[in-house]
Amino acid sequence: MRHGLKLAKLSRPTAHRVLMLRNLVSSLLQHEQVTTTLPKAKAAQKLADQLISWGKQGGKENWERANGFLLNGSETLKPLFDTLAKRYATRPGGYTRVQRAGFRVGDRAPLAVLELVDNANDLRFENAARTVGREMALRARADNGNGAAGPQGWKDFRARVESQGPERIGHLVGEAPELGKVTRQNVVKALRYRQAPVPVTTDSVTSTSELSSSSSSPSLEADADSASSSSSSSSLPTTHPSLLFLDRAYHHYLATLASLTLSTPSIPDPLRPIRQLSARLRETEAVMERKGAPRPVVTVPRSGRVPKAGQNTAGWAATEAEEAARARGGPISRAKGAFGREARKERQQRNGRGEAQDAGTVDADAAAATLA
Repeated sequence: MRHGLKLAKLSRPTAHRVLMLRNLVSSLLQHEQVTTTLPKAKAAQKLADQLISWGKQGGKENWERANGFLLNGSETLKPLFDTLAKRYATRPGGYTRVQRAGFRVGDRAPLAVLELVDNANDLRFENAARTVGREMALRARADNGNGAAGPQGWKDFRARVESQGPERIGHLVGEAPELGKVTRQNVVKALRYRQAPVPVTTDSVTSTSELSSSSSSPSLEADADSASSSSSSSSLPTTHPSLLFLDRAYHHYLATLASLTLSTPSIPDPLRPIRQLSARLRETEAVMERKGAPRPVVTVPRSGRVPKAGQNTAGWAATEAEEAARARGGPISRAKGAFGREARKERQQRNGRGEAQDAGTVDADAAAATLA
């Protein structure tokens, strides 16, 4: 029985659909973010999670399975089994995220961003930092610089959440009374499994012999780990992700304060409509002094058809004549001419009037003869 086995066919044949999803997953592992339609993103999300699970499990068999699936294995196999495996070592699942991104121009297809969580450009990380900065800025703006909620409130807030070390920043921000409930939940989700940045290895691997040799020799593995750690320490910042989150939140905090300062006040001015009306009246008076009073418009009722601006009325007379002729009969009757039904009716009417006049003349003659 196939209960619950749902497959998105995406209006494509099997071969086309499989190759398209392989291409999407390969691009996702290479760039960590891809933009596509929402149904394609949801279909590729399942396959990407499966490949990252193979990378966490490791082994020659999973390496060969991933190499047979990916279209750019020389660029993505090493990061899959090294970088992403370390990044998601403590995460139980949910290695990808689908974010809606509006609609496509033309056919209005829903767009979505398929991304690897905890990447360098994580959307949830940035959105949570923006929300924290905006709420703290609104709180400082409402207090007008007085009390604990003014600009000094951000310094007190950051000192409190950093008091127990960077590992506890996400937990303390999630309990901060200055933030809303939904904001605190989003901060906890964004920082729960986020660890220090892991270097991305782009060395190409052409066969599984390198994987087996590296796993069989622990001394080489230790040397490789030490080399990678030394290279990562020289190329990547050592700032904890939670501290980076607070820095991004402070950036949005200052940007929001600047926008609130430069924007117009939210309280409407009661004298603004009066000033606008007075300015319009002054402009009208100046125009009247320059051009004089406007001429009155005399409205005269008109009958019949009224021409519009720029309309040609040359054929209106012919049209009216055709309508009058059409009232006397149809096209066949007009084609028959004097032998049509309408012409016969007119002759009969004329003949009837002539006979009546003749009969009246005869009666008048007879009456005159009688009197004589």
